[in-house]
Amino acid sequence: MAYEVLEDEPGGRYEVLPAESRGTGSAVMDAANAVGTGFWRGATRLAGLPADTMANVLDLGRAVVGVPVTAATGKTPDWLIPPDRRTVVGTGDYLIDKARNAKAGRVMLDPANPDYEGGYTQAAGGALTGVIAPVSWTQAANQAGLSLMGVLGGKAAYDATGNPALAITAGLAPTALQQVATGAVQRAVRGGEQGRRDMVQRVQDLKNAGVESPTLGLASGNKLIGGIENLLQNTPGAIGIMGRARDGAVQGLQEKSQQAAELASRNRGALESGVAIQRGVRGFADDFKARQEALYNRLDRTIPPQSPVDVSRTKATLTELNADIPNAPALSKQFRNARIQGIEDAIDSDIAGARGSGVMGAGATNSLPFEAVKKTRTLVGGEIADNTIMSDVPRSKWNPLYGALTADMKAVANAAGPDATRAFNRANDHTRAGVKRLELIAPFSEGRTQSPEQAFTALTRTTKENTSTLQAIKKSLPEEARGTVAGTVIERLGKARNGVQNDTGTAWSPETFLTNWNAMSPSARAELFSGFKNSGQARDAVESVARATSMMRENSKMWANPSGTAANAAARGILASVPAAGAAAMGGLINPWVPAGAALGLGITNGTARWLTSPGAVEWAASRGRLPPSMAASQGAALTGGGLMGLLSDPGQ
Repeated sequence: MAYEVLEDEPGGRYEVLPAESRGTGSAVMDAANAVGTGFWRGATRLAGLPADTMANVLDLGRAVVGVPVTAATGKTPDWLIPPDRRTVVGTGDYLIDKARNAKAGRVMLDPANPDYEGGYTQAAGGALTGVIAPVSWTQAANQAGLSLMGVLGGKAAYDATGNPALAITAGLAPTALQQVATGAVQRAVRGGEQGRRDMVQRVQDLKNAGVESPTLGLASGNKLIGGIENLLQNTPGAIGIMGRARDGAVQGLQEKSQQAAELASRNRGALESGVAIQRGVRGFADDFKARQEALYNRLDRTIPPQSPVDVSRTKATLTELNADIPNAPALSKQFRNARIQGIEDAIDSDIAGARGSGVMGAGATNSLPFEAVKKTRTLVGGEIADNTIMSDVPRSKWNPLYGALTADMKAVANAAGPDATRAFNRANDHTRAGVKRLELIAPFSEGRTQSPEQAFTALTRTTKENTSTLQAIKKSLPEEARGTVAGTVIERLGKARNGVQNDTGTAWSPETFLTNWNAMSPSARAELFSGFKNSGQARDAVESVARATSMMRENSKMWANPSGTAANAAARGILASVPAAGAAAMGGLINPWVPAGAALGLGITNGTARWLTSPGAVEWAASRGRLPPSMAASQGAALTGGGLMGLLSDPGQ
């Protein structure tokens, strides 16, 4: 037991008494107690912060007035001398002083071992007041670390120099250094302010496409980080994490694509689309013929059916189509079309018959009744519309004949007067436009394809270059059928190739989606994704998926595989890690650092993968890099609660 000697001054006697116990008797417990008292002392100072702030303002005002007064009079009046803060109600010193009047207050505010009073251990406890409403353990650790470094650094600077300015600078330095380092890393990830704005837009575009948690490489567009992510997907310790991130992103894209297809139509499929196409073609053909008949019936009211029509142009055209090759009569027979020759002979015969019967009159040497010419032209138009590669007469011969018949009819209409001309032009314009469309859509009709599915397949081929055919088909379809076709196309854009498809046929690949999307011309996309209910929403959704898949292709090969292959990659990683683990275990028998090093490597790759796939990392990288209000509040609370400001304002306490 320790003792102390006391002198009894009046009698000159000495008395030996046991020394007062200092602390708990345990250095660890004394230190913990000092940390606790520092924290409560810091919390008390924070409670007095409003009053301290007001007192600081008043002290500043006294200083402003006191300098010239002191200079003028040579002395400072008492009212200009700042009062002891322990007498200013509500300040931190006042609250601490009053709390010490009670035993409980002394226990909470004063260290059990006086040696810790005002020391670094107690200052560290006060620094913990800088941990303010953290939203995660990471943020709490960051606040605590910066607070401790700031308070202890500030105290050390003041103890070494006695300079308050240096102490404050040292107290703020850790936060400032972290901000500088944070800004440097952010710029390395996504560039300057323009890069930050681009990253914010990329993140939004990805979310619009269904990718709610993009990796840092994908969100920033940084190819170096994308390359690291690509390596990590095959690295033990990170395979599962990167695989889950990839599968989550691909699933989001697939769901967004499916939403777009649903918006277009709930009735989808190659069969359903093919039936809709063939039904639309048939419906257009029926409507065209009905309208054509009605228009020519109006023309019949202005031109009598037996009106003579000079068919000289038609005869001249047939003669040219059936002309011999000079000096090669045998060869000419090989290129002369028998049916066209037969039509020429039939017209000559009918002209002669009409003239002989007196129907056309004696002077009508090359005339046929208007009704006969009109019907002939209609039949020739049908041949053009139904023409195929297997037809006995090529379209190159039907077209000139159709044009010649039209010219002969127009001459009669013009001679009959304005009403007949208008009626003819209206009927002719309708026929010309209808025949042109029928030429384009005829290959999709029921008689020209073996099945509805083939009609749909043929239509998808038109999305590459043949936009005019796609337009013709689209105009021939009702709104609901357009949605069926568009929805089916959207649903198939991302379907993985057969070589990497699963047993249910549902594997979806962003790479396949983008390849099929780029195979369609921009004009074909505009035609295909318009003209039906919800077309605008469906188009926006599928375009957002296209933007996201384009980002994936540019960023990393990690996104190229179809969904579901991450599990296989993970399995390969596990199998590959088994021999490595065995080797590490065997190495541990020789050197314990071998398994420790292997574990450290796995921990580093695992931690890196977790960080790169963390939403917090993406949010941090896309932020402006300014000091968050929570960090500013934490820094202020740490310096104030830690007692640094109190120390500077009253070094003697």
